[in-house]
Amino acid sequence: MGTSLERVTAWLSDVRDLDVATLCPHLSPPGARAAIDVALDALTPELLAEAVDRPGSPFPSATMVVARTVFTAPLEWAAVLLGRGTSLVLKPSSDDRGFAEALAETAREHALPLTVTEDRSAVGVTPLVIAMGSDATVAAVESAVAPGARYLGFGHRFGAAYLTTEAGFAAIGPDLALHDGLGCMSPAAVFTDWPAADAVAALAEAWRRIGARWPPGPRDGATGARVREREALARVLGQVEKAPGWSIHALPLRHFRPAALPRSVALHPVAHRGEVEELLRTHRASLSTFATDDDALAVPEEARRCAPGEMQRPPLNRLHDNVDWLSRTLLNEGGRVT
Repeated sequence: MGTSLERVTAWLSDVRDLDVATLCPHLSPPGARAAIDVALDALTPELLAEAVDRPGSPFPSATMVVARTVFTAPLEWAAVLLGRGTSLVLKPSSDDRGFAEALAETAREHALPLTVTEDRSAVGVTPLVIAMGSDATVAAVESAVAPGARYLGFGHRFGAAYLTTEAGFAAIGPDLALHDGLGCMSPAAVFTDWPAADAVAALAEAWRRIGARWPPGPRDGATGARVREREALARVLGQVEKAPGWSIHALPLRHFRPAALPRSVALHPVAHRGEVEELLRTHRASLSTFATDDDALAVPEEARRCAPGEMQRPPLNRLHDNVDWLSRTLLNEGGRVT
């Protein structure tokens, strides 16, 4: 059957051929296709080999609690852990099992130990537990892990961008649209030193280019209400630009909120980069990813800094929310959990 890494590479090739349109109903078929292709493009055999060959002993087994927002999030973790020989159990949300089950079914064809469970007690069995989701979910999982197990919990985070050039505005489109803008690596807000009207026009052009390729998925009533609420505020205090499938709400900086809305971005004009730097310091504990075309802007070290267009294309070898995940998913040299 070949090595674990060879089997993982073959498995990922089959994953690319999955009909994700039927497995991810909260995105449009083209949107789901784009998301899976972007995730898989980062998992090259060479990069996976580097991750798998890191010094340290693999955990024998692990459980991962999967958030609904970014359905591709388990892929890189599964590829690395399975490549090391770690058995992995995925615990998806109860109403979003399709993709996880397809991953497990495809993995079995390559003799890879990937399974799916609905049993919440699974997190209390394995020596390594990873959880992604709301702060409440992450706290609940932590309380259920086995004594001595290693726990990596990733709660609410947000992304944002500071754009100052035409090239930056032109490049931000994929960051806005992938996963319908709901992941922690999506820009919940765009800051700029441009006049509001010019920035709105530039963002709208970015939306038009990408929106036609990746139409939005369905939106639930509660989420739609939050979008309409912010739109109403922007009509009074700023500016609104929208079309079927996307919207831009220009608002004063004091109305920044560190939470993403689907296919809707808040735009906050600022007088200078110092205003953005101050805001980022305030929210540094929950900042995941920050894109900017301004080399002089200071970004907190807790966040991943990148260029516009790269927010949702994180490198495999990186800090994930300031955690060295490739190392923390290995035992130390003595085989003991640290």
